Amino acid sequence: MATPKAALVLMELQNDFLALEGKAYPLLKTVLEENNVVSNLNALIRGARELGMPIIHTPIEFSEDYREMGADPYGILKIVKTLGAFQRGTWGAQIADSIDRHPSDIMIENKSGIDAFCGTRLDQVLRAKGITTIVLAGQLTHLCIESTMRSAYDKGYRVLSVTDATATIGMEQYRMSVEHNWPMFSLPVTHKAFFGQAARG
Repeated sequence: MATPKAALVLMELQNDFLALEGKAYPLLKTVLEENNVVSNLNALIRGARELGMPIIHTPIEFSEDYREMGADPYGILKIVKTLGAFQRGTWGAQIADSIDRHPSDIMIENKSGIDAFCGTRLDQVLRAKGITTIVLAGQLTHLCIESTMRSAYDKGYRVLSVTDATATIGMEQYRMSVEHNWPMFSLPVTHKAFFGQAARG
């Protein structure tokens, strides 16, 4: 786990989700605060960086008119459009000011859907680096994290998911996903447990 074959894949650590002024922050506020998510994310990022793991960001972004969603979006994408969130080039779409960043971090562009592999170069970047294990953290627990987890599982990656470094719309949705779905497609761990395993090799 602590080898260069593992990478930390971070989902949507953007201002619109994590900053107090973010357009979608009120939806996540309860889980962010109860799980101490931002602090745990930064501890995870710093620890992974010390282990030499690639840090990969996969932000979600849309054009001003949200044309990537099609003519009649529904579900979570409709909510995003209604909020006017994650517009490309805006402060809200940028990686959150509260997140530990480094110039060596890798940015995956063109994510405009739920699965971070779909329509992006994520798989190519991972394969090129010889990555066989991905560690997933970020937003949203039962949507983008879970969809990307399932995709990675199907692609043959070993998937670890960090339970205390993720948030979503309500504790009920968070618990249902982490307790019932995540174990089917990943190995759920807290950020401290992950580093405990890494220290043991």
